Amino acid sequence: MSDLYYEDFAVGERHEFDGVRLGKEEIVEFGERYDPLPFHTEDEAAAETPFDGIIASGLQTFVMSQQQVVDNLYGNARILGSVGFDEVLFPNPVRPGDTLSTSLEVLEKRPSESDPSRGLVTLERTVVDQHDAVVLKAVNNVLFERRPEE
Repeated sequence: MSDLYYEDFAVGERHEFDGVRLGKEEIVEFGERYDPLPFHTEDEAAAETPFDGIIASGLQTFVMSQQQVVDNLYGNARILGSVGFDEVLFPNPVRPGDTLSTSLEVLEKRPSESDPSRGLVTLERTVVDQHDAVVLKAVNNVLFERRPEE
């Protein structure tokens, strides 16, 4: 799979990517650097929260998911960038040792109104843990090149 253009995405198609395990050390390191809330970085403080222990930052969950998407799909696509997200939800916490799997579903697509060489694809991103609990759900609008006419 290489050089995926706007035309190569079909409404309703799904892309599923293998899981990635997230360890406690990674969670704490990310938390200390980017989201230093106690329930991401400190065992004792985290134990006193409704989470009853260390959990990953939602931002870390999102970043890990993005790596899966780039490695397995966007890296082979003629992507121009993200226009934005309509929603981002973190319905369940990610805990040390969880394995996260990402899937994308094409919800809709349309040619760009301002530039006919581009098309907008709306994708729903879902990340689940090893128990199939949804830990991230997001709707993303992504701009791709359209296949040149021959």
